[in-house]
Amino acid sequence: MNVRDLLDVKVICESGSLRKAALVLGVTQPTLSNRISHLEDQLGSRLFDRSRGQSRPTDLALFIAGRSDTISVEASRLVQDIRRVASGQRGLVRIGVGPIPVRILLARIAVAISERYPDISIEIVSSSTRQLLQWLVNREVDVVICAPVANGPMEINAEPLLETDIVAVARPDHPMIASPPTSIAGLFKYPIATLLVEPPYPEMLKEEHGIDLEAQVGRLMCPDIGMLVQVVGSSSRLFTAGPRFAFAAEIAAGHLAVIGIPLPFRHQIQMHTSVHAYPLPAVTRIRAIIRETFAENREAQERTAS
Repeated sequence: MNVRDLLDVKVICESGSLRKAALVLGVTQPTLSNRISHLEDQLGSRLFDRSRGQSRPTDLALFIAGRSDTISVEASRLVQDIRRVASGQRGLVRIGVGPIPVRILLARIAVAISERYPDISIEIVSSSTRQLLQWLVNREVDVVICAPVANGPMEINAEPLLETDIVAVARPDHPMIASPPTSIAGLFKYPIATLLVEPPYPEMLKEEHGIDLEAQVGRLMCPDIGMLVQVVGSSSRLFTAGPRFAFAAEIAAGHLAVIGIPLPFRHQIQMHTSVHAYPLPAVTRIRAIIRETFAENREAQERTAS
């Protein structure tokens, strides 16, 4: 049995007859009939009941057809990888990035790639963590930089890049800057502006602090962190939270200030790659630059803290 046999069964199940399936597969009906007969002999079981020009699938044929969907998708991805390598497209790397890394670190990564490897082209997309990882599984991106995800796809490798404290920030004239709250509940007496909040933060807020983020009155959601910073910097009511480096420029310029309350959360960023993807040289180089950039960021944070 081979992949072609599985796809033959799938097409016959979908077409309803050997004649229609042969047209789809581009073979003669006798050829397809002989292939199915040979497969039935190998399996020692009937796959189709043939009568009145139709081919009714047995339970075994339906089982094979269902499993062949997965094999067909994986075979298609493998063909994409093979064609990409064979055609010499080693200089294009597709990077998926979560909303926080895209704020500052991605610009530094892109500059480093351009200066060190001018023959490498990059495509950058940003979305939620789960969407990015699904694109990685589907071979639509080569590398993903984003937050960890619980129970992620088995086909994904995760490499830790950064773990840092989360701070709450607001405009300098926000009431919480002059009089910081003494509890997390006090912080959330004011509405928060957020990106798409990834687990486990909403669960932690609800279970440990009794705060239902989804039900908060006045909450504002922004599609990207640039807009988020602009909105919070323009409002005397809203605050937001995230790793300090995401707001470093605005804090230094005096547009935002840190609210003086420690938050019991850590922000984590990981680099994700597919365990099945061919290790293209360009991708290997990009991964090295990503590691270096985040290492430099960690060292800068440690110097600031000391």
